[in-house]
Amino acid sequence: MSTMDIYEKYKNICYQLDHYPVDSELIYKYGFTREAINFVRLAKLKDSEYLKLNLPDELANPLLYWKHDKIIANFLGSHDLIRNSIMNQFADWRESEMLNGFLFSEIESSLAVEGIRSTRAQIEKLNKVDYDDLTETNDIIIKNMLLGYEFVKNNDITEENIFKLYSLLSKRCLKGDEQLLPGYKYRHDEVSIVDAVKVVVDKGINWKLLPKLMNELMVYINQEKTHEEHLLASHVIHFYMVYLHPYFDYNGRMARVMSFWYNIKHAPSLSLLLVSEAINNKIHKQGYYNAIMNSRKAGHDITYFLEYMGKIILKFSKIYINFYTIQNKLKRSGQFLNRSHEIALKNVLAIPVTDDGYFDWKDYKNFSHDDFSKQYYLKLLNVLVDLEILLVREHKKAKLFKLNINHWDLL
Repeated sequence: MSTMDIYEKYKNICYQLDHYPVDSELIYKYGFTREAINFVRLAKLKDSEYLKLNLPDELANPLLYWKHDKIIANFLGSHDLIRNSIMNQFADWRESEMLNGFLFSEIESSLAVEGIRSTRAQIEKLNKVDYDDLTETNDIIIKNMLLGYEFVKNNDITEENIFKLYSLLSKRCLKGDEQLLPGYKYRHDEVSIVDAVKVVVDKGINWKLLPKLMNELMVYINQEKTHEEHLLASHVIHFYMVYLHPYFDYNGRMARVMSFWYNIKHAPSLSLLLVSEAINNKIHKQGYYNAIMNSRKAGHDITYFLEYMGKIILKFSKIYINFYTIQNKLKRSGQFLNRSHEIALKNVLAIPVTDDGYFDWKDYKNFSHDDFSKQYYLKLLNVLVDLEILLVREHKKAKLFKLNINHWDLL
């Protein structure tokens, strides 16, 4: 098979599948050799369907992604769904008080991605506490996040401000060997990259390249973009920050806050606010790390990462629309959910279910991040049954629950 035939076969596979194929799939299902895959990577650089970004890797090759509708559609769909739903009431979210609510959820979820537990109530409480009164490390981390998000709301993205943001997020939290040298904005040595279970999977780029490549990132942030490119740009920034790993620690956290920063300054789509919450569960978190790894292994073809982020953002856009739809209908009938029941509602809207749509209290417990008694979970779920949010049936002396989709006209 000629090299052109190989690439044509590859593109046909991409068109036919409902997902972007990984290398192992191409090898073991479609018979590609390693040599063929290497050729495909080179051919992408000449393919006009791939957008080559002015964000080079360590070898000066550009990050790129496939500009196909199936990759972009979920970002556009999420944006349009929210714009034409009950959540359109938050269209001016950048200037509204409700932004704080999303920020508290964002902070809780972003820290949970790294295994740092917090609650909305704890975050709200720490928001009112004086910084100098804090002694617990986790409290300091949360307060730093609050100060960091306040900083990005009120400042433009510049290289100097990125350094100030990093200084805010890491204040009083770095070990001696994690500190930057005086006069340095970035690390001065190698750093390892770990996956979801803290296994080293790669290394950050040569530290000597960081000033140059961070400058390239600033150029990308400030360049003109189409509407579609703006919706994807925060995720491009997210990936590139993880790839560069410009610090000894706090790289993932900086990547997520940088993504939000771009969103609030350049692409005010409410759907993009849901990223950290979408990542932060047992199912999506591993998928998030896999998407990063697949993109790295494919020569920084970030289609894998964009595809995954688009998928989970669309899912959580639907979850939030359904959440506010139910909440609004309850309010109109004089019924109000307390905070525990709001969390339970979000969980049952997001929980993976079997083909018939049912789940039990153990499924709920495994999906949530809490560890309470069976009685506690059944009490929560029974409240949602009483409100007709859930249907229930008995099966082998166990209660099975299911969303009452038709009653609430849910997506």
